[in-house]
Amino acid sequence: MKLVELHTKADQLSGSYYLGYLVYQSADAATLISLDDDANAGGVLVINSQDILTSVDESPSLAYCQHLIDEGKSTDPFALMPLNQELLKTPLTSLSAASQAALEKDLVVNITLTSGIVYTGIIALAGPTEIQLKQIGDDYELDPLCLVIPLSAISSLELNAPLNKLWKKYQAVKEQFAGQNPYGLVELYLDWLDDARFGSCLLGLVLDQSDQFLLFESLNDYGQLESICLVNREDVVHESVNSAAIDFSSFLVAYNQKNEIFDPGHLGKLAQSLDHVPTAREVIEKAGKQLVSVDDYELAGENLGYVTAVDEAGFTIEDPESGQEVSHLFENVCALDLASTELEKMREFLAAQNQ
Repeated sequence: MKLVELHTKADQLSGSYYLGYLVYQSADAATLISLDDDANAGGVLVINSQDILTSVDESPSLAYCQHLIDEGKSTDPFALMPLNQELLKTPLTSLSAASQAALEKDLVVNITLTSGIVYTGIIALAGPTEIQLKQIGDDYELDPLCLVIPLSAISSLELNAPLNKLWKKYQAVKEQFAGQNPYGLVELYLDWLDDARFGSCLLGLVLDQSDQFLLFESLNDYGQLESICLVNREDVVHESVNSAAIDFSSFLVAYNQKNEIFDPGHLGKLAQSLDHVPTAREVIEKAGKQLVSVDDYELAGENLGYVTAVDEAGFTIEDPESGQEVSHLFENVCALDLASTELEKMREFLAAQNQ
């Protein structure tokens, strides 16, 4: 199987793409065993051939994935491959075949339309020209009403994605977590000016706090430890300790701890080693010439780069790829990573480019 990167019309606006091992390719569809950003196994992805713009076998992302594979760091943390292999015993060479397989095995699927809209749910009916889907809502509940989707409107269909597998497991035990919050998780909503992140939150655990900062253990979408970071208390506009997302995340934390995959980046040791909550300036000065990741109140997205200058008011970082420098005021720092899987990922990525 060949490692490929596929770009589709549906993903043009977001700039995203698919990575994985190409299993089948026909006039109707391309079928991949998908890989995530860390080259770990994902589900089976069936992509409408008519929606594929380009297929490449050489790119920085592929080089990074190959680097991780060569280093033995490509794993299957959520045990997806056994079902992937079972699914692929029947050639999934069309969206119709993939939807029928999902129906027979009662699998949760991710469906991306050619417009870029994504639906997640369980297929209730798979016909020759359309499917009926019961969606999973923001409350993690299954909608009893069906959404009718023409196969011609589908760009891709993913079976056995890790989060969808975990959702199925959650259904059997969700009453144990409803309103309990056994790990003391919290959602922090910050006053980002970035419209793309307005209404989103950081979800995790407050480890410690000072007058100015929270020392925060941030979780990723899979309930794994993603970063140890400082969060500026002045930028927290709302927090919640009771929500459907916290119930589901509590289940994910329990699952990951049981399966010893909660802290894949071994970040917890850093938090245990701290004897106080540092300031943003202390973190930047200690970083030296290392990579840092900064959330700035006034700037869009996360800003990642090498520290090139520090003074009383702020600091400057240089983007590792473009070389562009951006200055930040300490008073504008919403969040600052002390350590994160994203920083480690970028270090690995840059190492792969230099080989």
